[in-house]
Order: sequence, then structure tokens, then C-alpha cells
Amino acid sequence: MSTTFSPTSPVSGAVASPAPLRGLAPMLVAVLALGALHVPQAGAAGRKPAAPPFADFSQLSGSRAGSCAAPVEPGLAALGEPTLRHCAWSQHLEMLYWKDVPATPNTCLPAPAIAWHRLGVGVRAVLRPWHAAASGQSLLVQTGGLVQAGMVARQEDGQWAVVLWRWRPSDRIPTRQWQAGHWKKVAEAVRAIDAANPAPARTPLMTAWLEATNGKPRLLGADTWRWVSDAACLDLRTASLGQAQMHLPYSRDDARLEQRSAMQVLLARRFPSAEWLRNFSLIEPAISGDRTGAKFLAVWRENATVSGQLWIPLRDQGGIVRARISSDLAAAPEAALQEAAKARAAVLERELSALAHAWEARHE
Repeated sequence: MSTTFSPTSPVSGAVASPAPLRGLAPMLVAVLALGALHVPQAGAAGRKPAAPPFADFSQLSGSRAGSCAAPVEPGLAALGEPTLRHCAWSQHLEMLYWKDVPATPNTCLPAPAIAWHRLGVGVRAVLRPWHAAASGQSLLVQTGGLVQAGMVARQEDGQWAVVLWRWRPSDRIPTRQWQAGHWKKVAEAVRAIDAANPAPARTPLMTAWLEATNGKPRLLGADTWRWVSDAACLDLRTASLGQAQMHLPYSRDDARLEQRSAMQVLLARRFPSAEWLRNFSLIEPAISGDRTGAKFLAVWRENATVSGQLWIPLRDQGGIVRARISSDLAAAPEAALQEAAKARAAVLERELSALAHAWEARHE
């Protein structure tokens, strides 16, 4: 409405009579009230969502948020379009913030574990597994002249968010020192999420598993380690150090065919309904001819579950380290299920061999 209401009228230069305006007063009140209702809503429609403290760009960077000249790093495309993206420090500082992490269909890992893996791919770093009991995890990596700090964290509403800060230090020493002072605030804000996270003890087998599954989406739970390989979901459960049902030698030179045959008979008795996809066998070392300890595996199917087990005899302590991987097959007719079981058995055999070879490299 372009008409202005004023007690004086510039048209005649005379003082306007207030009497005619009295009838307009209710209309003015209605117009102002209507505007009061609609203006804030219009502003809210175009307002971007408020960022949490770890993504408060102005507070942490000490600079006003500006636009970014370069496109988003292609490796971060799997996380989707960021909710917020700001740059400052003459394009030396960038922040990307994803407000909600969507659930990922057709995967056995929770949404934050997938987001954590994708964040690692985006920053070109191999990250530790996502911990099932964590409320958030952070990373701080430096590759070449780029420093990156990121995190996946649960918000107050229960949703998961991702933030990534990227800093390329200035070549000028005074400027770089000023930037470093503010970057310290960024790193502290991001790393604070790890303070309350559990710190599981790394057993020798866990160390080997971490190395064997590097670069794959994975989850560390209270009693199971889970990861995805070739689109297959794998669960590894460990058994306490103990003796096998029959003696298994540590030396490969002492491994006999009759021993493996006898062990297969014992396994068949223990799992009478199993279909054996790989009988109890000696694993070849990672490098042919290496004088490594003997390690054994077997793979079998029961209904819609394919399982594989690794046996690692120990040299001095005696006893055997055992690890079992299980993987469920999708429902299908029996003929298709058999073919799927064979393909899944090949995946399990490869993963068990990788675990055995990682044990060799780390512990032998």
C-alpha cells in the first residue's frame, strides 16, 4: 500500500483536519496487524537453519561468513548438498555443514557409521571404525598443505549432523599465525565430542582386523565387529583364547592332511545341518614361501546364513585365537540361495585370509 498516512498533508501545505482520519484508524490498525503477522513468517521462510556451536562460523573463525569461490570437493558428493557452506580468510578457510544425515537403505550399518565412512573418503583419510556407543566422533588430518577437522555428531533432536572445516594456511607468516590462533578454536570445538567416547582395548586380533578392513565402512560394537565388503554385511565375533577340539600345530611344516581331515569330521559333527562350502583348510601365507605360522579356515552355510571361521595357533603361549564371520543372505528360492551362498563364501574366504595375513604382518 503506497499511500502514507500523516497528520499533515504536503499537497496543500495546510494542516489537514484530523476528523476524516478517524475513520481510517481502524483500517490502519488492521493493516499493521496483518503486516505483523506476515512479515516474520516471510523472513523465516528464507532464513537458513541455525548452526550448532561446532558449526558457528563467525564465532570460531573470527570472520564474517562469505561465499566460496571454488566448487565443493567432488569426494564429498556422497554426503549430499551441504546445508551451509561458508568461506573466509581470502578463501583459505571453508566450512561445510550437513544438518541431517539421512538413513541409508540396503545397509546393515547405522546412518552415522555410513556418514563417518563417507567423510573419511571425502578427506582422503582412513578413519577408525564408528563406535556403536558413541554420540559423535571427530577427525583431524593434514594432507599436503591442507588441514581438515570434521565430525559426525548427534543433535539434541536425535538427528545426526556432519561438519567439515578445511584450512589452507597462508604463505605469509604473520597471517598464518593469526589463522592458526583461530583454527585452534575450530579444532577444539570439533575434537570435544571425543571426550566422552569409550576407548576399547585393542587386542592383537582387533589390530589385525583394523588393518584388514581399512577403507571399508565398519562398526565397532560391544560384542561384534561389523563391516561391508562387496555389498555384503559381515559380522565378526571373537572367542576367548582356548584349545581346539584337537591339537593344531603352530608350524606350517607340522600341519598334516590327516589332521585337517580329522578336524573336518569334528566340525561336521558339531554342525550336522551345515553345507560345507570350504572344508577345514590351511591358509597360504601372504607371500608365497614365507615362514609364517599355520592358520586354518572353514566356510559353511546353515539355512540363509553363511559362516566362516579362522583358527590361529599361537607359538609360545599355546592355545588358539579364533574368529568367526557370519553373513545373512537375502530371501530367495533355494536355487538362487545356493548361488548366493557360493558367492558369499568367496567373500568370507577372502576376508578371513586378509585377516590372517594382517596377523602375520603385525604379530609374526
